[in-house]
Amino acid sequence: MIGVLLVSHGKMAEGIKDSVSMIVGEQDKFESLSLNPGQDIEQLKDNLFDCSKSLDSGQGVLIFVDLLGASPYNASMRCLPEWEKLGMNVRVITGMNLPMVINAVCNRDSLPLLDLAKECVETGHENIQEAIGNMANFSKSQNEDDY
Repeated sequence: MIGVLLVSHGKMAEGIKDSVSMIVGEQDKFESLSLNPGQDIEQLKDNLFDCSKSLDSGQGVLIFVDLLGASPYNASMRCLPEWEKLGMNVRVITGMNLPMVINAVCNRDSLPLLDLAKECVETGHENIQEAIGNMANFSKSQNEDDY
C-alpha cells in the first residue's frame, strides 16, 4: 500500500483528511501534518521525514502539500537527500485538493506510485471548474446529500 501524507499551513491538511475519512472511511497509512504559527521549518522537515518513513511499506509515499514554493513544499524538498539515501520512493504533489486526495486513497493499492501521482494531478485539474458556467449540467434531481 502506498502511504499518503498531507502537509499544509494551519489545519487544511487535517481538514482534508477528516473529509476523506467522512467520504470513503478511515484509512491506513494516511496522515496529516500542519505547519503552525511560529513553528521552525527544520522541525516541520524532521516531522515530515519521520512521518514519511512510518508510512512507507515498500511501495512508496505520496505527499500532498498546499502551495508550491511555500514552507511545507520546501520542507518536503529538503527531505529528498535523506529519502534517496534510504532508497525510499516518494512523490510530492502541490496544490492539494480534496478530489485528488480521494483519488489517491482509493487507487493506491492498484497503481504504482508514479502512475498514481500522475492520475491525482489530472483529477485535481479536472475538478477545478467555474460552477456558474456549468449550471446547464446540474440536474434538478441532484441534491446536497449526493456528495
